[in-house]
Amino acid sequence: MHNLLFRLDPALQQLLARAAELAPTVNATVWLVGGVVRDLLLELPIGRDIDLAVEGDVNQLAPLVAEAWGGHITARHPPFGTATIVVDQWLIDLAQTRTERYPRPAILPEVQPAPLALDLYRRDYSINAMAIRLAARDGQLLPMPLFDPLGGVADLAARRLRLLHDQSLRDDPTRLLRGARLASRLDLTPDRATAAQIAAALAAGYLALLTPERIQTELCLTLAEPDPAAVVALSDQWGMTEQLIPGLRWTPALAERLARYRNDEYGIAALAPAEMVMAGLLLYDLSDDELAMFLQRYHLPTTIRHLINDLVSLRRLTAALTAAASPSELDKLLQPYSVPAIAVLHFASNAPMQPAIARYLREWRSLRPPLNGDDLRALGVTPGPRLGQLLHELRAATLDGLITDRAAAEQWVRQQLANS
Repeated sequence: MHNLLFRLDPALQQLLARAAELAPTVNATVWLVGGVVRDLLLELPIGRDIDLAVEGDVNQLAPLVAEAWGGHITARHPPFGTATIVVDQWLIDLAQTRTERYPRPAILPEVQPAPLALDLYRRDYSINAMAIRLAARDGQLLPMPLFDPLGGVADLAARRLRLLHDQSLRDDPTRLLRGARLASRLDLTPDRATAAQIAAALAAGYLALLTPERIQTELCLTLAEPDPAAVVALSDQWGMTEQLIPGLRWTPALAERLARYRNDEYGIAALAPAEMVMAGLLLYDLSDDELAMFLQRYHLPTTIRHLINDLVSLRRLTAALTAAASPSELDKLLQPYSVPAIAVLHFASNAPMQPAIARYLREWRSLRPPLNGDDLRALGVTPGPRLGQLLHELRAATLDGLITDRAAAEQWVRQQLANS
């Protein structure tokens, strides 16, 4: 395990080597820690977020490293000894090694500088509490052993999720959500003590002590998972979903629509952002009142708020959509709503409705008639409401195949003018 660092991108290795060379100039030592180390062991792809633990003064080291890297510091919290540096495609967090004390559950901790071994122990799960010291010579990283004082390697081998201390979920209940993501993504099972702590923390209502903003951040991270549905299923199994989003439950209907989304028989998934469609599918069975509570509880992005409001209306149109006998009738019903909301409706709909909604999204929604407003004015249509009405009717006739080319469209317009 001395060569784990050499699995990193060569450009990232050079950045870390430069940090290792600069650290002694301010009497510091730098360690690669957390999820990156875990994923190196599992030979998984490394994301853009890189965590470095610093034994020493981060406030001295961060500006030196940022300048040497040609990056810039985007966040800095001197009382906590943390700084974030963006360089190329990476977001690199530097954090001074520390101990933490939580005076009350779910609040920010009081911190004190401490050696790395104590810093690792204050973390959440054993598989996130491994580190590799960074050392370099002549601009190149040196092979260094894995530091695993808390048994993370053994837990990974056993596919075991294990909390590091018995107050972990009391101190920071977001670890419940993080644990569900890790267990789902890496196929881990909580050990007996961890399972008991999870059940006790949920029974104690620790999630309710978190601010909506902190929960929302964790929910967004869930939507960004490779398989958000699996995380939700596991969270529901643990008894957690109802405390996060009242009304959200893992049901056969939810599993079925998510399977349709994964299979994507009609090629609709690429038409809308995955996280928006997934959010809509997860929330689709919530009642109007439950959705209103969700909107009130969380400070959601405007796009998500619009999506939810669209879904509330779209769900009431099921009968009308089923009865729509032509593309123009379907267009009249669906045109006011966003593509992500209609995509959610497609995957949530019963089988007979899906082909028509899919074709609407792929073809009919973007269809333009052969003539535009300028063309109609050139044919003698006076600007005003009549022009807009004719454009609307021309689009409907084109959708229904009654008009197929420019000549037919011009003839149709002249006939409308003659009849008016």
